[in-house]
Amino acid sequence: MRKLTTRDIRFSDHFTYGGLFRFVFPTILMMLFTSMYGVVDGLYVNNYVGKHAFAAVTLITPLPLLIGAFAYMIGGGGAAIIAQELARGDKKKASRYFTSLTCVAIIGSFILAVIGEIYLEPLAKLMGADEEMLPVCMNYGRILVFSVPFYVLQNVFQSFLTAAERPKIGLAINLFSAAVNLFLDFLFVGVFDMGVTGAAQATVVSQLIGGVLPFIYIAASKKVPLKFTRPEWIGEIMGPVFANGVSEFVSEIFHPLASVMYNYRLMRLVGLNGVAAYGVLMNVGFLFGAVFLGFAVGCAPIFSYQYEVKSFSELHKTFKKCAIFVVVMGFVLYGIALCIEGPFAKLFFGHDEALLHMTEEGFSLHSKSYMVMGLAVFTSAFFTAIHNSKISALISFLRTLLFEVLAIIILPRFFDINGIWAASLVAEILALIVTVILISRNKKKHYDGSPKEGEVTT
Repeated sequence: MRKLTTRDIRFSDHFTYGGLFRFVFPTILMMLFTSMYGVVDGLYVNNYVGKHAFAAVTLITPLPLLIGAFAYMIGGGGAAIIAQELARGDKKKASRYFTSLTCVAIIGSFILAVIGEIYLEPLAKLMGADEEMLPVCMNYGRILVFSVPFYVLQNVFQSFLTAAERPKIGLAINLFSAAVNLFLDFLFVGVFDMGVTGAAQATVVSQLIGGVLPFIYIAASKKVPLKFTRPEWIGEIMGPVFANGVSEFVSEIFHPLASVMYNYRLMRLVGLNGVAAYGVLMNVGFLFGAVFLGFAVGCAPIFSYQYEVKSFSELHKTFKKCAIFVVVMGFVLYGIALCIEGPFAKLFFGHDEALLHMTEEGFSLHSKSYMVMGLAVFTSAFFTAIHNSKISALISFLRTLLFEVLAIIILPRFFDINGIWAASLVAEILALIVTVILISRNKKKHYDGSPKEGEVTT
């Protein structure tokens, strides 16, 4: 089996720790920069408009994320199918699936955006917006919902480019779109004083760039194995695509739902200050969670390829390396969180001592969850990659909805607001226990290192 070089990486390679990191690093960075949109918007809105506007933005942000979760179903499920066809050497069929799935993503996201626009006001009220916050929620939410199709395309193309062994292209595009977002936030909010409208419009422009540029690159490039063809009916794979992508969809849709629960409980427990403090934790959680999600998404096509060509020994070795990687990464991220929690909180609330103290207390409890969340995120993506969508969806459902929502409901009864801040940690510990049990029970079936019939060991 070919060893990795510094120039190119292929799914057929033997992955060392260094080679694995170099392959997934562009996807991690892409996820980080995609997650920065909300962080940058929140930072400018809070410091230039005020904490009331920031709380309103925090309250409505889960809605476009809920709608955009569709991207992870098409991207995650479709990338596994496309990677399999490329592993078989059938670029024509892979391109056919790629083109038609892109059309599904465009049409589906447009329909969802229209529905979101129609029901935005009642949904905002349902999520806890009061009379003071509702106009801000409507203003910011309506613009962001409009950009959902571009957000979906941005994430779908990144998954497909990774499946085509071109993750660095997605990274370069997302770096550029994130830089545009940062500059436009400064210009629209800081210079032109456009408030939450300017922040939302800056995000729309950057997401438009992130969605359109990959389209242009794939259409023009001769190096990408995927090509745009005439769209065709692909009903024969939509079932597997939805089945494979359901865990990513579950994870991405339930995380915003959990955020809605956090906001709802905090509004009733401590009011607007609690929602504002959670907004900071949510933004940091987006960034740190993006590291694990980027790693998982980046690794998934490798496992799809190894599973398809029945290289089970290599799959076992890669899984073990990845598991060790995410565990170590969790402790590193927790160490980073300890270093930045004070300065980051001051960026938002340095002018408000009470709110600053609340945010720092929440940060100290919430950040402990980073130590244990990585293995569950990675394992869910692994089972998606090898077409065991039931286990993948189970992990996502338990981790991102059931355990966390139960913790949000139960813990404050005993620990007041600290119970809310600790809810994520408790949920991640329970998810870790379930994940370890599922790995142990499915080891021989899916990734045992012993040679299987027809496998050529290396």
